[in-house]
Amino acid sequence: METGKTGKYIKYAIGEIILVVIGILIALQINNWNQQRADHNKLMAIYDIILTDIDNDIQELSENRRYYKDLEYIFKRVIHDSITPDLFDVGLSRILTSNNDFTNLNKTGVNQLKELNNKDSLSLRIIEIYDVMENLMINDIEARMKTESTEMVNMFRDKYDWYPEYMSKKIMKDNSSKELQDYFLHSSEYRHRVISNYQLRYNNYVRFLDTSIPKLEAIAEDIKDKLGKETI
Repeated sequence: METGKTGKYIKYAIGEIILVVIGILIALQINNWNQQRADHNKLMAIYDIILTDIDNDIQELSENRRYYKDLEYIFKRVIHDSITPDLFDVGLSRILTSNNDFTNLNKTGVNQLKELNNKDSLSLRIIEIYDVMENLMINDIEARMKTESTEMVNMFRDKYDWYPEYMSKKIMKDNSSKELQDYFLHSSEYRHRVISNYQLRYNNYVRFLDTSIPKLEAIAEDIKDKLGKETI
């Protein structure tokens, strides 16, 4: 203190502290950049998985839609009471008891996406549409369709003598009994069931597919843009 060097030592110490702080801040910023880069790379890897998942789901959902649209004319013939025996050869007796394979969504990528802490707007869109499809389409509409089919078969079993015939072969107009054919051609019970199921399958399920498939296609294109892939 007597030599007047205290001020110099204080300035030197403050300078050292500032350099240490700057060094820490730079290190933190570099670590933050590295973490952001790692998070980005992880997100891109998940998007690559989701793109494959979505392509597979679009194919499955499109097949489901084709299956039901191909049968719609039979439903309408029953609803408008214009049934003819030739409809047995295209599945008249099975339209309420047979369903296309129920949807099994490919959710490997979506489940990984849900575990990320930082999600962009595209991530949130993907999670939202898959949650909606899971809850409304699979757990609600498809579950009700399956229940309706099971109940119909059980009713045939408990009420009608032609049930063994119905279960043992493919029903055609030339290979089935008059009693069985009379039921499907003339029964108001069957017609009313068809009308009810039409609402569920076409006004609900097919309409849901009609809106969901384009949304998945749009998301797939957005993922391709994210990944820098050329649109196919």
